[in-house]
Amino acid sequence: MQDETQIRKLLEMMNRHVPSKRASLADLLKAAEAGYEGKDGIRYHIKRGELEHLASIVDPADRSKLRLPIIIMTDTGDEGGGSWKVMGRAEVRAVSKIVGREPEFPDQMRLFHPHMVRLRSVLPTATTTMFSP
Repeated sequence: MQDETQIRKLLEMMNRHVPSKRASLADLLKAAEAGYEGKDGIRYHIKRGELEHLASIVDPADRSKLRLPIIIMTDTGDEGGGSWKVMGRAEVRAVSKIVGREPEFPDQMRLFHPHMVRLRSVLPTATTTMFSP
């Protein structure tokens, strides 16, 4: 029981930067200063160039559906061993284009180290990681 409590507290600490609310790409393109507030109360900036890059690769209809930052979660599934995942149809379509790989499902995509390197190098401020048990 105490181990579970300690693990939960550790995960909360590791995920304090996760957004409390995400905005659409369309809304962030209109914003004077694009960003989001983390659960820790800190305001995180998303670079304009990343927003423009995303706008150039997604279908115009997806601009209002794509929520930023894109959350990349640890994948704790049966085959998860060292992998990450992205969820959401618009998010998966965008990530698929960036990493050059077809997703397993329309609304979920598993990422491995080379994909993470590519994704985080292209969208360092428009993505964030989240750790789950």
